[in-house]
Amino acid sequence: MIVPMKKATLLVLSKHTQAATERLQELGVLHPVVTQTESVDLEVLRRKLQQVEQALRVLPQGKIRPPRVVLAETEAEELCERIVQLVDKAKWLQDERERLEREEARIAGWGDFDLSLLHDLQQRGLTISLIRLSVDAWKKLRKAQPELPVFSVLTTKTLIYAVLIGEIPMADSEEPDVALEEEPLPEQSLGQLRRAISRVQRQHDDVIAQLEAMTAERDQLHEYRTRILDGIEFGEVEASLEEHGAVAVITGYLPAEKADQFKSNVAQYKWGLILSDPGPDDEVPTLIRNKAPIRIIQPLMDLLGVIPGYREHDISLWFLLFFAIFFAMIIGDAGYGSLMLLASVYFGTKQKKQQGAVYDGIILLGLLSGATVVWGAITGNWFGLEAMAELPGFRSLVIPALNTYAPHSAATVQKICFVIGTIHITLAHLLSFIRLMRERNMQAFAQLGWMSTVLGLYYLVLNLVISNTRYPVPNFAVPMIVVGMVLVFIFQNQEGTGFFRGVLSSLGSFIPTILSGVSSFSDIISYIRLFAVGLAGLEIANSFNEMAVGFMQSGVVGTLLGVLIIVAGHSLNIAMAALSVVVHGVRLNMLEFSNHLGNEWAGFAYRPFAKREPNQHLVLSDAES
Repeated sequence: MIVPMKKATLLVLSKHTQAATERLQELGVLHPVVTQTESVDLEVLRRKLQQVEQALRVLPQGKIRPPRVVLAETEAEELCERIVQLVDKAKWLQDERERLEREEARIAGWGDFDLSLLHDLQQRGLTISLIRLSVDAWKKLRKAQPELPVFSVLTTKTLIYAVLIGEIPMADSEEPDVALEEEPLPEQSLGQLRRAISRVQRQHDDVIAQLEAMTAERDQLHEYRTRILDGIEFGEVEASLEEHGAVAVITGYLPAEKADQFKSNVAQYKWGLILSDPGPDDEVPTLIRNKAPIRIIQPLMDLLGVIPGYREHDISLWFLLFFAIFFAMIIGDAGYGSLMLLASVYFGTKQKKQQGAVYDGIILLGLLSGATVVWGAITGNWFGLEAMAELPGFRSLVIPALNTYAPHSAATVQKICFVIGTIHITLAHLLSFIRLMRERNMQAFAQLGWMSTVLGLYYLVLNLVISNTRYPVPNFAVPMIVVGMVLVFIFQNQEGTGFFRGVLSSLGSFIPTILSGVSSFSDIISYIRLFAVGLAGLEIANSFNEMAVGFMQSGVVGTLLGVLIIVAGHSLNIAMAALSVVVHGVRLNMLEFSNHLGNEWAGFAYRPFAKREPNQHLVLSDAES
């Protein structure tokens, strides 16, 4: 549920703004409305935050957990600067090594020679040129200019590395393919280059070793970052205390259940306080609190990064319920579900022993995999093996009408998909109807119209998508659609400006409303993706099984290869199915359901102004204190 909030307006003496900010931080309950985010001090803190985050980003990950030591601010800054300098040096050394390696590869064909000897010959007037050309060009060159003093040093499959004594002759217009181009002489010999590469590599390894040794400081840097964040938040809240002469004012929000305690605390500080319900134009933070059985969906919501607005619906319960169904139908394989269930039990047991509690995400995986086992068992899908479904123990679990391998089951599963879609969408409008009725809003009757329309469209979907003979449109379906759309036209724009004015407003949006009705029809059809994606997973599993059986009939090596195909193939299929769950299972909740519910997911989380650390926002070491 979305926790009711209260709007709080605080009045303090302007000369006590810093002390008031400190006390607000200690109370840790008010979500302040920050209006001022720029100042010299804040800019300094943000630069420090950027520096420490850069250091944490480039610092190698490590498992070292030394005793917790609080770094002084200057120590932390010096450490961040040192890390960044080492990373820059490591990058330079890597670039230098790559440059030297390219140069080594360029001159390696001529071998290791004394550069001083070449320079001495050049000073005596004898030019030595390094030539590299293709084998074909070399043959043409020797044929065209046999008297040319050019000598092969190294021959590969495609290239000739040669040395020319004297100046390179002018290109022969009749033989353009044998034009010679001189390679620049190296600055170092091959041996010198290789020694330089080794030296640079040692320096690079030393820098990396220093960085790895600094992983022990990661915890301290994280703590320093937290202190900076505390300081930034403190500065923003203090700056947001708007001064009006001798009085400073700040507004914020807090859970209604904590209002009395907050009022009592504020009275002790002799502050002025106005508590009120949030207005319709107020941007109120959202605090969601659910009981443990429903809370297990929260890790997925956090992963998606979506929060309902304060005045929107919390769909955690319905998301959990329908997502479990979608997950089971999309994965569709009891064998896959069993593997995931075993994994959730293993990791849950391990975490219970280590931490005394099981992470909600693991419990969620257990629920989803359990639902998958149930659906896969009643449809007879175990790793895509029909023979496995025919085993005595498994065969008794299969519902004949849903048997994956029976030709008639496809239409039955498709109908189930449309039933689920109709219930899902109708539920969205029902929830909106209940909320609007509580608000005594006449627009609630438009939601009844949408419910009637959706239920009528359901029969039309069965007729058009599955079979017009098996599912003829009943006589009451079209009147349900018509009556429903009439209710929508009459009541959807009743916003308290007058009944007939609302009807006229609806007539002005005639085309969009008709398109919304068509959209409802397509939304119901979109639930067939549960059948289609599940069928695709079954066919992929079956293909890998047939491929593996084919190899297993050709001896020991074939059997090993077949086992490898089964393991790799089904692993890939599980990964693809999991991706399909994210794409399709989440979409049906976040798009189809939420659109009909009216959720725009435009909310932002309730984050009370509180200390992240028990110390002050910029803590000194014991020595400096």
